[in-house]
Amino acid sequence: MRKTVEPKERSVVRSQRMSTVSTVILILLMLCYLVMNINNSARLAAQTEIISSHPFEVVISAGDVKLYVSEMSLRTGRLERHFSTEDVEYARASLDDLDDSLEKPIARIEELYLGDPEDVQALKDTLMLLRTERRGYLEFCARADTTAAQIEAYSQEHLQPLYDQAFWQTEEIVSTAQAKKVGYGQTAEILRRTDLIASVILMGLMVVVLLVSQYVLHRQRKELVYRSRLFDNLSLSIDDAFIIRDANTGVISYRGLNLERILGIHMEEVENLYQGLSKEDAQALRDGISDPRFPSPFEKQVEYTKPNKEKRWMLIRIYRVEDLNTPQLITVFSDRTDEVRSRQVLQEAMMTAERANRAKSEFLSRMSHEIRTPLNAIIGMTTIAAASVEDPARVEDCLSKITFSSKHLLMLINDVLDMSKIESSKMALQNEPFDIFEIINGFVSTVYAQAKGKGIQFSETMEGFGEDTVFIGDSLRLNQILLNLSSNAVKFTAPGGSIRLDVSRHKIGNTTDVLRFILSDTGIGMTKEAVERIFQPFEQADASIAKRFGGTGLGMSITKNLIALMGGQIQVESEPGVGTTCIVDLPFEKGQETGIAEPDFEQQGLRALIVDDERQVCEQTAVLLGKIKIGAEWRLSGAEGVERVKEAHREGRDIDLCLIDWKMPDMDGVEVTRRIRREVGYDVPIVMISAYDVSEVEEEARAAGVNGFLPKPLYRSSVYAVIKAALEHKGQFFNTGAPKPAGRPLDGLRLLMAEDNALNQEIAATLLRMSGAVVDCAEDGRQALQAFLASKPGDYDAILMDIQMPVMDGHEAARNIRASGHPQALTIPIIATTANAFSDDISAALAAGMDAHVSKPLDMAQLCKTLADCMSRADG
Repeated sequence: MRKTVEPKERSVVRSQRMSTVSTVILILLMLCYLVMNINNSARLAAQTEIISSHPFEVVISAGDVKLYVSEMSLRTGRLERHFSTEDVEYARASLDDLDDSLEKPIARIEELYLGDPEDVQALKDTLMLLRTERRGYLEFCARADTTAAQIEAYSQEHLQPLYDQAFWQTEEIVSTAQAKKVGYGQTAEILRRTDLIASVILMGLMVVVLLVSQYVLHRQRKELVYRSRLFDNLSLSIDDAFIIRDANTGVISYRGLNLERILGIHMEEVENLYQGLSKEDAQALRDGISDPRFPSPFEKQVEYTKPNKEKRWMLIRIYRVEDLNTPQLITVFSDRTDEVRSRQVLQEAMMTAERANRAKSEFLSRMSHEIRTPLNAIIGMTTIAAASVEDPARVEDCLSKITFSSKHLLMLINDVLDMSKIESSKMALQNEPFDIFEIINGFVSTVYAQAKGKGIQFSETMEGFGEDTVFIGDSLRLNQILLNLSSNAVKFTAPGGSIRLDVSRHKIGNTTDVLRFILSDTGIGMTKEAVERIFQPFEQADASIAKRFGGTGLGMSITKNLIALMGGQIQVESEPGVGTTCIVDLPFEKGQETGIAEPDFEQQGLRALIVDDERQVCEQTAVLLGKIKIGAEWRLSGAEGVERVKEAHREGRDIDLCLIDWKMPDMDGVEVTRRIRREVGYDVPIVMISAYDVSEVEEEARAAGVNGFLPKPLYRSSVYAVIKAALEHKGQFFNTGAPKPAGRPLDGLRLLMAEDNALNQEIAATLLRMSGAVVDCAEDGRQALQAFLASKPGDYDAILMDIQMPVMDGHEAARNIRASGHPQALTIPIIATTANAFSDDISAALAAGMDAHVSKPLDMAQLCKTLADCMSRADG
């Protein structure tokens, strides 16, 4: 018995020794594998750190250096044109700040640059020399006898070569950094391959050791059970699910305990795992498992659908183990959903950034063309005008084209500034009462002229308003929305086409109504894809639009953002070759008419006759007349209108006033006027309601006996003014339309103008004097205040006030004027004339006590009208 036990004991000892040796060998191999992986991972991490940090940081810092050097070049270059003492001191301070800003990127380059340190030292030497030369340059510019040409020559000789050298040295550093990045990338790839080969070798050694230990393991069932339990617990805690099967029979020998968590299936349903794969992926896996020649490990990333329909991304790896008595297949399912989704998010973000950069690059290219085009026209026409001073007609033509190009350039700048304000969330809306008829009338007058000039028919209708025409909101932004849409309609509609505006009260609420504006045209139209793009900043319907029609691609984006800010929505319907319809719904609070302080004709008891073939126009006109206490009736044809006048004449109570449409199907307004004059003479005032432009019929209409003209659409103030003028000149031919100015519109006015810029002051004063005004100039707000306080009542009729001025700005000057004890302190009109043209700038001017705001560059027609309105209110 003892002899039997001893061999078993020796066998156990031998097995234990073998197990110990195999374990030690396996541990040593694993330690080697671990050390190798740690070492290679550290080396790879170091290479990755170098690749990801050093070259990119150097490139970014070099870009900062180039940017600051470019700003230095711009600052010194500006002194070639502006080299006053203040300009030199301002440039010196700015350049010192840039020198300070350069220290950080230079230090960063010096710290991270992997090339020759002499490269960085050379750049630092150049910058130090540049700083020295620049000081001499600033001292040269500050000299009193220095000319612009001398400054430019000095800059080209002493500064520009250093700027060029600094740029070149920076580019060399960037090139070296990029080259280093590539070299370290190759080193990292070699390390990866070495690690892979060593891993395979060590893995093979470990597999050999494991095979040797199998002889020991079958005698150590307790240890096997322990290891089995340990492995099961491990599989429950990781995100990889394992399946081991016989490679020959396909019988599964092991199922990971985390199959349900990873794949969503129970262990006994493991054969159904292919149901979560697409047919192609499932077949590829079956083919790989059944083919003994398939590469091991076999890897494939697939989209897996769990039984609960949840989509996950799985990396499936299959290892074929041939060294065992029976070949085994180990299938590992690794959940890579978060990794894939993160990668997709990064890819989408990169694509979005690339699209945005591409769109902005295209925008800058278009803006360069758009800005240079009017600039080229301005410069060219100025040159031509200077060479044609003996030819007044040629000079006048040049000046006309310069004016047009200047306004076009101003429009481009306004678009860019509006877009900038919207993107920075600084766009503020005003809430002020406005008359919708007045807004639409002003808009239509502008668009009608544009459309007529291009040979396009324009029409409009307004429905559903009745007596409620006053609303509260931002009328300026409403007008901007309509003008943006209409400018596109005019631009993309060929001569002979048509544009139509329909305005209606879409929804009626207790305190707020939704107004609908429908602008349709018969232009070139757009595809559905183009409609989806046009609201993106810097985008147009297609790449050819900018070349064929011009534009920045900002108009529709600005329009949509303004509509969103106002709480509305826009819908665009378009078809290529048919045209485009824009539907805009905007909510506005209902306003009160009490804010419109216009007198009425209640004491005179007047009766008016309206003759128009559109019933809607008749009803709206009757409502407007009712507001100013004039009784009204209407007829829908010229013949009926003449008959009603004759009937009233026979009854001995003539109609007091006739408002007659120009174009009617049976008899136009001119012929109706002739017949009325034949029947009742010239005692009945007749006002013709015209479709925006009466120039082609004005002479004939006046000859027929028309006293005045009213443009459609009608609004209260214009109706009152025209009727008042017609009644005052009863029995005469009176022109209440837009008369052509005879003489100078500002004759007899004396103005005080505050403007600190000498060139702007000269231009404004000259234009005002050309219009007939006497102008006294002040160079800042304090001088303007002192001049006003020293004046006698009546010395000045109005004050034109710039805003941004030294010593005292326009706001403070206006407040001091209003608070002074001068007899005209509270009544003299003060008009802001400034380049600050945003709505909050207008509000700030009004809050400071000014009466109105006119933005620069000055439009003399607008300025004259503003002056007239302000003085009229002051007299009232």
